[in-house]
Amino acid sequence: MVLIHLENAKVTRNVILVVLLLLIIDVLAAGLLKIFLQGWFFGSSRITILCNILFFEGAVIFAIGAFLASGMTWFLGVLRYPRGRYYVEEKMGNEIRQSRKKQLNTGIFMMIVGAVLIGSSVAIGELIL
Repeated sequence: MVLIHLENAKVTRNVILVVLLLLIIDVLAAGLLKIFLQGWFFGSSRITILCNILFFEGAVIFAIGAFLASGMTWFLGVLRYPRGRYYVEEKMGNEIRQSRKKQLNTGIFMMIVGAVLIGSSVAIGELIL
């Protein structure tokens, strides 16, 4: 029970740290590169550019996380094992199950980060603009 609580605390801490790091990078990019980003993102104010960057970044991270969590990455296993796909199917032991569990956890983590970035974009856009 305590181990589950500690793992959840680590995941929560990692999500918060990644989101804060991305927010800081996006705020700096919107502030320092305003002139260059006006052609790429619609809007002239820094807050509009920041909202657009956050939404785009969150959507890309969410989509990659959903792809990983869906399990559609079987072709990555073919690249890892030189004998081909049938060797992977024969080796359905712990290694492949652990790899799939790791992909699922990473995908869910990325989906949470992407959803938080999209939500923060909408929140900033609604509250400030």
